[in-house]
Amino acid sequence: MAYRNANINENGYIYGKWMTAPNTWTIHYGNVYCYLLIGEEKAVLFDTAYGAGNLRQFVEEITDKPIIVVNSHGHFDHTGGNAWWSEVWAGPGAEKVCKEAFSPEDQEALKQKPYPDYTVHTVREGHVFDLGGRELEVIEIPAHHESSIALLDRTNRALYTGDELEAGQVLLFVRHESIPVKDVVAAHLSNMRKLKAREAEFDTIYPAHNGPQLYKSYIDDYIALSESILNGTAQIMPDMAGFGCPPVPTGPFASSVQMERAQYGGASFVYTKDSK
Repeated sequence: MAYRNANINENGYIYGKWMTAPNTWTIHYGNVYCYLLIGEEKAVLFDTAYGAGNLRQFVEEITDKPIIVVNSHGHFDHTGGNAWWSEVWAGPGAEKVCKEAFSPEDQEALKQKPYPDYTVHTVREGHVFDLGGRELEVIEIPAHHESSIALLDRTNRALYTGDELEAGQVLLFVRHESIPVKDVVAAHLSNMRKLKAREAEFDTIYPAHNGPQLYKSYIDDYIALSESILNGTAQIMPDMAGFGCPPVPTGPFASSVQMERAQYGGASFVYTKDSK
C-alpha cells in the first residue's frame, strides 16, 4: 500500500509533535524526544532521532526558517536524521560516533539520505546560537557520553539536557571510551552542580527520553544519587526494572557483564556492576 507521504506508515504518523511554549515544539519518535526551537530569523532542531521517514520535510512543515541542527550527543538515536542536512553542530567527540548506526538496516538507510557525509562542527561551553530574539547557550555536561551538551533557553526559561538528565534513567555504560563508573559518576555530579548553580535561569527541563518535561528538582535528586554512590550508601535496586528498561536487560540494554541500578527519588543510574 502506498501512503501519501514519507512520514506516514501502517501505524499512521511516524512523528508526533506538540507545542510546549511559543515557537517551541516537541517532536516525538518512539521513546526519543527532539526539540524544534524557533526564533525570529532561524530555528534549532535539537537532535534528529533515528532518521525515519523524512524528518526534514516534517520539520519544514512547522517552520520556514533556516534550520540549524544541533545534537545533544553523538549516539545514533539522536543523530540518525542528521543526514537530511549538509552540516550539524555537536559537542566534542560526537564526530567519532554520530554516523555509526545501531543496526545494519539503519546504516544502510543513512547512506540513502541526501547528505550521508554531512559536516560536523564542534561547539564548546559558552557558544551561543543566536536565532533572532532568542539565544541558546551551550553548556558542556559530558558523562553519559563524552560529547554531551545542554542548551539553555533563557527566553523561555528552559533547559534541554539530552540523555544526561532524564526521568527513566541515565545510562553510564554506553560511552565511546570506557572509564571506571565512579569516574563517570563524579563527572555527572560535577555537571549537575554546574546546572544547579544556574537554576535561577530556567524552570523546566526537557530530556531526550522517557518523558518530555521535568521539574528542576531532578537535579537535586541526581546530585544526591551521585554522592551516595561515591560514598558507598547508594540504594541498589533488586533488578534492572525501570521506565523503558526491562528487569532482565535485552536489546540495547544487554551486556556481557552484570549491571545494576541505583536510585534516589526521581533519579536513577544504570551501570556495569563489575566497574563500580
